[in-house]
This record gives sequence, C-alpha cells and structure tokens, in this order.
Amino acid sequence: MQKLTVLIFILLTPLFLFAQKKKDKKAAEKAKTEEIAKPDIGFDKEPTDTLADVDLKIKKNVFYGEKTKRQWIKSEVQGRTQIEEFYILKEPAAVDFYVPFVGVYDKDRNEIISARNRSVNIENVLHGPYKRMINEKIVEEGMYFFGTKHERWLSLSLQQKLNNKEHFFKGWYRDSEISYYDPDTKSKVKEVIPYQYGKKEGMYYYFYENGQLAVRGFYAFDKKVGIWEEFHNTNRVTIKKEVQFAPDPFQKNFRAYVRKEWDKFANPIYESDKLKTGF
Repeated sequence: MQKLTVLIFILLTPLFLFAQKKKDKKAAEKAKTEEIAKPDIGFDKEPTDTLADVDLKIKKNVFYGEKTKRQWIKSEVQGRTQIEEFYILKEPAAVDFYVPFVGVYDKDRNEIISARNRSVNIENVLHGPYKRMINEKIVEEGMYFFGTKHERWLSLSLQQKLNNKEHFFKGWYRDSEISYYDPDTKSKVKEVIPYQYGKKEGMYYYFYENGQLAVRGFYAFDKKVGIWEEFHNTNRVTIKKEVQFAPDPFQKNFRAYVRKEWDKFANPIYESDKLKTGF
C-alpha cells in the first residue's frame, strides 16, 4: 500500500509543478499590466514649484507702474474750504506735446497749472488719482496719466448729484478720432475730432505737420458752435482768422462769417461790419 502511494505521488508531481508554474506566470503578467496602467502620480518624487512667487504687498503710491508722492492744496473759494488732493511723479518726465492740458504742480504758486514747455522733461507732473473737495464733499474726481486726464472723470454738486461724466484716454476724449501724419509711428498728430456718446462733442484740433496748432473750435451735438480760430504756421501761436458759427447748435438760419483776420505779424487786416453794428 505504501509503495502504491509513493508511486502515485511520483506520477502526479509533474502535473502539480506545471499547474503552479502556469499560475505564477499569470500572476506575473497581471502584475506587469497593472504597473503599466498605473499612473505616475509622483508620490515618490520631490515636488517642484514651477510658479514664480507673487508679491502680495500692495505698493503704496504707485500708479500705472510709476512711483509718486501725495500732495494737496488748501484754499478758500466763496467762503468755503476747498482741498485738492493729488499725486505727482517723483522724477521729471516727458509729456505729450499735443494734448492741450498737461497738469503740473507749481510749488511756488501752490496751484495746478498746464505745462508750457513740452520739449524737455518736466518736474512735478500729475500722475494718479485726483480729488477736489469743498467742505469735505467731493465735487470732482478722476485720474491723471503723465499730466493728462485719463479714464473716468466725474463732476458732482455739493448735494452729491452727478453734474457731468466724461471718459478720457491720455488727454483726449476716449472715443475721439485721431489721425496722424505718420500712421506707422503715430508721433505727429494731424487732426483730433472729439466724440462723446456717438456725437461730435468737445474741442476740435488740427495741427500743422511741424506740430504747431492750425485750427481750434468747439463741437456740440455734431454742430460747429461759437468762434473757431485759425493760426499762422509760425514759431509761436499767432492767430490768423476768427470764424463765427451759431452760438448754440439749435439756432437755425445762422450763416457763419469771418469776424477778424490778422497777418503773421499779428497786425489786424480785416474786421466784419457785423461787429461794428452788433448784428
């Protein structure tokens, strides 16, 4: 009986070994497949920070990337206390040659004036928020960009009712049509047609190619109104002609006429009879 048992064990052993080998092979193939499908989530790697550090500190008195310092002017207006709060650039800066008003702070006169000489870098150029207050109530506020009015400007009454709202882009009305003598570089302004809310509204300018003012006048509701001026192309602003348009855009049957003319030496050469008669 014992010999029979040994014989059966010897005969079945190869079968057991073959089955175990096949089972081990399947287990190895399954493990390999799972390893390939398993995503590399990197737990065994040192994490790498690929984002630059962000400066969360708000830089004080920095507007449009430029460092400024705060200033204010206190004065009396019709028995009321007026305070103007604004910022000026810390360093002298170049300003726009064409824009009619470039605000600078005149420390000697303690007031805001328009820069006269635009050919050199100018000190104390307004840059950043501006507020004008009367009896601690804001009556005007806006932004300056290198001395020019920029973005939204509001005018308010003492009762804090909105009187006027204007939108600017670097000194011109935001929707103005601006043409250039050099369209590629846009350094020589030719004509500025003011537009607000879809209509010609505001001061119109035309320049000679050398930058001197040629024509200036006012539009209201798409109409030329008031006195328009033409200038000689000389080294300084010398008026050439005044043309009278209707005083307001709704006045009908008004025929424009030349009021006065001057030569380039500022000598008068013509005056309309209408100025003498008052008609």
